[in-house]
Amino acid sequence: MKSKIPLYFYPTQIVFVDDNPEFLNTLSLAFSAQFNVKSFDNTDTALKYLNEYQREATLVANDEKPKPQGDSDAWVKKVLTHQNIRRFDELRIKEVSVLVVDYSMPTMNGIEFCEKIKNSAIKKILLTGYATPSEAVRAFNNNTIHYYLKKNDENMLQELEDAIHQLQHAYFNELSSSLKTEAIDSGTPFFADPKLARYFEETCESLGVSEYYYLTNPSRFELRTRDNKTFSCVIYTEEDIQEHTQILQEEGASDELCKAVMSRNFIPLFNTADGFYEPGLENAILNIHPATHIQGIVNYYCAIICDTPAAVTPSVKAPTGVLH
Repeated sequence: MKSKIPLYFYPTQIVFVDDNPEFLNTLSLAFSAQFNVKSFDNTDTALKYLNEYQREATLVANDEKPKPQGDSDAWVKKVLTHQNIRRFDELRIKEVSVLVVDYSMPTMNGIEFCEKIKNSAIKKILLTGYATPSEAVRAFNNNTIHYYLKKNDENMLQELEDAIHQLQHAYFNELSSSLKTEAIDSGTPFFADPKLARYFEETCESLGVSEYYYLTNPSRFELRTRDNKTFSCVIYTEEDIQEHTQILQEEGASDELCKAVMSRNFIPLFNTADGFYEPGLENAILNIHPATHIQGIVNYYCAIICDTPAAVTPSVKAPTGVLH
């Protein structure tokens, strides 16, 4: 179970390299339904693809990132925009996050292959058949590889699937970690609360989410499913609820709306510039949604809201209630 939530996630490529075409075909059949797979049975071709056609992935280019001066809150909002987080949108499905490579190959072994990869962000899994444990351990300890397992293990395919999921998650956490440090209050447990991460992971699994992006105003994730439906996962803390309640009262919102938000059984998602209530909103009561309470390091109030007009909420519901 994951303990952190990256700022974003999308279906990057998983590259398999093995000189045995039959084994590559087995891997493709096993994983192509759930992963974006590309396979190579030639190490030179694979290296050229990884080193010449792949970019060093960064969340926001240094020359495009707003400078942290003046109104720091405005800077945070600029950095965490949909456009910045998704600046490589068209290339995202060609981006390699995880490499799975066989150890025993004719021109070079898997460890030597990994040493030649220029992009340090790519996570590497070594499949060992003939490599001694000491070779694999040494490569793991010096960060040449990030995981290794034996090809002839009975549960190899399941272990490999789990490892790919784990390393994909680590890939996106590392890409977004610097921006979190710069743009998110270090005292906020939002992205590193295991209970909230568990809720978010189970929600994504139940909805069939293939990619997501963090947005502000209010704090939420845009979720995209494999069948092209979109949802918002809105997440409020006690501080957010209190701030919304205060603005509702100051702006003369109806008692019904104020009481619903104050009860914490519902949370709002207003279609306004800053995400808060504004006088004159028509049918404002329709902008509140049933909340799920997550008791983590702090209290969270979450709602899953369907954004696609023609979409119908799936029969498999997102987790509800307090997670322990």
